[in-house]
This record gives sequence, C-alpha cells and structure tokens, in this order.
Amino acid sequence: MIAVHSFSQGEVDLVSAAEEQQSGVFVVDSGRGEILDRDGTSLTGAKDWRLIVFPLSDKQWVAHRKKLEQVARLVGYEFEAFRDQVQAMTRPQTLSDRKGKEKTLTEEQARSIQRLAIPGIYALESDDRHNEGRPARQLLGRVEHQPFLARSRYPEEGAGEPSGAPLRIGVTGLEAAFDPLLRGGEHNLLTYATDGRGRPLNGLHMKAEAGVDRIPYRIQTTLDRKLQQQVEKVLDEAGVVEGAVVVQEITTGDILAMASRPRPGEAGKKENPWDNRALLEMTPGSIFKTVTALAALDTGKVKPGETFHCNGHLGRYGMKDAKPGGHGKQTLAEAYANSCNVVFAQVAERVGGENLQGYARRLGLGQRILWSGKVFKEEQFRQLPGEQTGVIFSAATAKNDRGAVAQTGIGQRDVKMTPLQAANMVTTLFQEGKTLNPRVVREIRRPDGEPYFRFPPHALKTEEKIGDAALQTVRQMMRQAVTQGTAQSLKGASVRLGAKTGTAQRGPDQDTYNKWMIGYGSYEQPRYSVAIVIRSVRKADDMRAHQVFRQVMEGLVKKPNS
Repeated sequence: MIAVHSFSQGEVDLVSAAEEQQSGVFVVDSGRGEILDRDGTSLTGAKDWRLIVFPLSDKQWVAHRKKLEQVARLVGYEFEAFRDQVQAMTRPQTLSDRKGKEKTLTEEQARSIQRLAIPGIYALESDDRHNEGRPARQLLGRVEHQPFLARSRYPEEGAGEPSGAPLRIGVTGLEAAFDPLLRGGEHNLLTYATDGRGRPLNGLHMKAEAGVDRIPYRIQTTLDRKLQQQVEKVLDEAGVVEGAVVVQEITTGDILAMASRPRPGEAGKKENPWDNRALLEMTPGSIFKTVTALAALDTGKVKPGETFHCNGHLGRYGMKDAKPGGHGKQTLAEAYANSCNVVFAQVAERVGGENLQGYARRLGLGQRILWSGKVFKEEQFRQLPGEQTGVIFSAATAKNDRGAVAQTGIGQRDVKMTPLQAANMVTTLFQEGKTLNPRVVREIRRPDGEPYFRFPPHALKTEEKIGDAALQTVRQMMRQAVTQGTAQSLKGASVRLGAKTGTAQRGPDQDTYNKWMIGYGSYEQPRYSVAIVIRSVRKADDMRAHQVFRQVMEGLVKKPNS
C-alpha cells in the first residue's frame, strides 16, 4: 500500500488545469477497479454498452431528425421524451432511463446506433464511473487529471511519461485512499473542444491513455447500495441543502449508508461539495447530553432517581432554557427527555471538565474513529481521508472553568462532533463498554474476485469501560425522549425507537442552527444506529431532522431479514 498524502490547492498543476478549461474530457472507460457494496453490487459502474450523448444544436436536431427518431426507438423512448432529456443536458453524459436510473444497451442495439453515425451520439462500452447520479459520491470520491499529484505520489513510476503511470488519480474518498490498488490499465476518453463558457463544441475524438501494467483490484465496502439510495432520496425529498446521514449496523459497527449534501455541482461558491459532511466536525448541541448523562451515572455523581429543579434560567451563567418558566421538578431521565439545559448544566458542573472529556473520548469523540491500522507495509492506513477529530475543550479553555464546563455539558462552547461520531456514540451504548472503529470497507479483492486482504473489526483502546448499568439507563432515557420528550414526533412511527434531539446555534450572529437527531431502532431489537444533521437552518423549530430520521428508520425495518 502506498500512503495517500495531502497537497494544497496551490500545488495543483496549473498548466494542466488551464488546458482542461479549453477542452473537455468524457471518461468512457476509467480502467479502474470496481468499488462494490456489501453484497457485491457495483457502486462505481460495471463495464457495459451505454449511450453517450452530447448536447445537440437546433440545426443538428433538424439535420438528423430521422436518425434520432431511430435512436429513440432503439433505446425505448418516445421521441419527444428523448429530445427533452437530451436538450436538458449542458455537457456530455450517458443516457438514463425515464426514471433516472442507469440504462445499458445490448450489443445489437449499440451496433445499430453506431451504424447511424450521428455526431454527438455514441454507443460505446463504458463503466460510466463518473455518472453524477451515482450514490455515495463524496464517500466514493473523485478521480481527476492531476499530473503534479500523480508525479508526487508515484515518482518511481515516472507518472506522466509516455510509458509511465496515468495522470488521472483518485483525489478524495475511497478513490484516493485505495488509489494504488484501483489503478489499472488503459483508460479511454472522448476529448472535445469547448467555448468560452465551457459548452462542448463539435470536433471530438477517442483517445486512450496508458495505465500501469496490471489488472486493478476491487474494493468491497460495507455499504448497502439500495439503502444508500433510499437515504439520499429521503434527504432530497426533505429539501436538505446541507447536511448528512449516517446509518450504522450495531452488531458490527459497519457503516451501511453515509450520505452528504450538497451534491457535487449543487454547492455554493464558498462550499466544497466533495467535502463529506458526515466526516466534518460541527456543534452538536443537546445530543452531547448523552455524554453528560453517561458520565454522571457511571461516576455516581447523579443517582438515577435523583430530582432537580428548573426555573427556566441559570443566573450565574446567564443560561436560559428553551421552555419559558422552566420544566420544574425533574429526574435526570426527564431532563434528558425534555432536553433541559438548566438541569444538564448543573449536572455537568458536578461531573467536572476532566470527567466530561474522559467519557467523551471513551465514546469516540475528540478523535478520528474510522478503521485504521497496518495494511501491507503501511502502519497507519486509513480507509477514508478527510475525517475530522472533533473537539471537547479547546486548548485555550480551562477544564476547571465552571461556566465553560456547564456550556460544554449541553453541547455548546467549544464542542464539535462529526455525524459519524454521533452514530457511533449510539452504537457504543450496546457494546458493553467497547467503542468500535467503524468500517466503510470490508475487504480488498483480487481481479478474479478472490479475497486479498480483509479488514478485521477494531475497537478503540480505552483504559476503563463504561458500566452496563449506566449504558442501559441511557438507552431507556432515549426511549423516554420519544414517549414523553422532545422526540415525540416519532411516537407514530411503524417501529418503536429511541432518540435524542439537538439544536445548536451557529454563525457569528447565532442566527442559524444545526438540527440533529440521533437514535436507534427498534427499541426491542436494536439493529441500527442513525445520526442526522441538517446544517445552517434558519428556524429553530425546523422539524425536518425528525422527518428524515423517521423515514430512514422505517425504511430500515422494511429491509429483508430485518
């Protein structure tokens, strides 16, 4: 295995970038190894006959009308529907079916289309790896023409020389982490000129770029392709512009789905759509009360039946509760269900900063948790680049500052958490005190499909485990949040759930929110942990995180063997 290094944007080959702005490239066949889901279904596209279509001018539609009508019939389209789909294109892409799903051709259909010889319409064998409709795009990552990176990463192969390694390499996600294994032989490209606005012009040709002299390996992930597609559909139907969903299998800790928004091509100027939001740290708000509750119960600082009083504010810190007038007399479980800031600030004071940080780390917070370890010659291989650590207390914050501790206990101040960490924190409630290192890749396969390297399950090394009694109590508290607390919107779900809500103010004016929902299902037979975050929400009472969580959980229960 060859280590994946990071390079600044300024180190990108500027000459190459300028050239590609004046010409376009459509990758017909990437020549790379497949990335598979847990059942062996391709996530990156298997090589097959596909129809590659370029945007056509009005003159072309008139000049080739009869031939284009034949193409429409061959691919099973009414001509008007075929024309509408092609006219909506702004760049070359493969034709999908009428439901937006992948469409492949028989060889006979492909040969018939080839004989028509229509400029801009090409029936070719393609893996269509870069199809924008593929699921889990940020997790899979992207492949780019990056001569500087290729030469830096593979100097021994003479990257970019006529006989050297290809200049297209994985730069994010699994494509980057496993690039040395996924790279393979020759890849085929359609190249074409573009105008000043980047629109494709006539005048294109097929060319092949040399690859390394070997057949690429395959990567089998832990993802469930159908579930991943379902989760992304739920996010899109809810109108989520920026956010993430993580679905984790409780027994193994494996990631079944990891969705991130915005999609590539939909982000604003200041956003990087290839950043996997599931791996980015952000303020968690009240879901961090799960840590505070566990620390309080496991250290004995709070007894399960002990009561507290909330009058709506904690004057010494200027802290207010979301409920005007307060929640009154409550147990810890009731305060958790009600997401009471005043009670949990008091509990955090009792627990103390050192204990809060210690328990947070036992739950996998404040550190990278994705699977890492020795793979071949690489001592600390990481399955995914870009995972952030999160923060409990910043270096500038004293853990004996009672005000800072109170704010930390409710998930504000310095606290940052990733959606992956949030889902894994829930999974840890069922692991008898162990905190698993989630896997997104199960194994590397040889070109013939035989296993080459399996990633064994890992758990974080912790000096002390969290006691079973505290873990069980918090699991029950999450159920109470659904039956009597802030997650009551889930009471009508088709499956009984345990959950915790979170709302975190963000931005310089504290006028937008991160809306969280974490939890597990079913309550009787817990199989899945789920974390949802919707970022930069304008309204504090936005309920879409509840909606997405419920739909994802109900979809999981409908899965075969569930």
